[in-house]
Amino acid sequence: MRAVLALLSCLALAACGTTSAPTFTAPSVVPAPSAVASPSAPLVVAPPPASPSGIFNQTASGGTGIAGTAGSLKRYCVQVEDGITAFTADEFAAVVDPILANHRSWIAGKKYMFQRVPDCGGAHLRIRLAVPPTVDRFCAPAADTQGKYSCRIGTDVFINLDRWASGVPHFPDLSVYRNMVINHEVGHFLGHGHRPCSGKGKLAPVMQRQSASLDGCQLNPYPYPDGSRYLG
Repeated sequence: MRAVLALLSCLALAACGTTSAPTFTAPSVVPAPSAVASPSAPLVVAPPPASPSGIFNQTASGGTGIAGTAGSLKRYCVQVEDGITAFTADEFAAVVDPILANHRSWIAGKKYMFQRVPDCGGAHLRIRLAVPPTVDRFCAPAADTQGKYSCRIGTDVFINLDRWASGVPHFPDLSVYRNMVINHEVGHFLGHGHRPCSGKGKLAPVMQRQSASLDGCQLNPYPYPDGSRYLG
């Protein structure tokens, strides 16, 4: 993917900085692709709408049970920007839901539980898939997403369509990248700021800006990569 400019906001950005793509070696605590939600191969995606709508009338139908066993219940809804045809809201939700319900995600700490609801009016959090110009516009009060990044602002998470469709070169498996970006941005919603790589060869904290640079760490899509130990 393209080289990335450093972004400084701890409130909103999924990643910042630049690096060359490292050789991928999956750490033992990161599951094989078959254990991670969503397909591993990059998808062939239709072009985004020429004129971003900035409107979100497409909301995933139905809902989920409660994921997690203890903690504060966070209800969320999933939306896709009007004009996007590559993914429906239900298709987007079908990837997001198992990420948040994974036993290595935020529910592992027993501080939070998650449940998707069909009405955003009853949600604590909206997770939205949008074209890059729309992400830039909505995220601008917090940070400059440069047409390349996802962000969290207030009670909204905006996922960049281009990155959702193709990931970044140093994440060879698209499903692992998707797990990371959802856990990272939801982590911001839960109050977590960015964290640096803790040492060469170690697993990256999920709150590290992994979209742009692993900075010597090994990629990691989860806050609790072994299901119990918090790595941030």
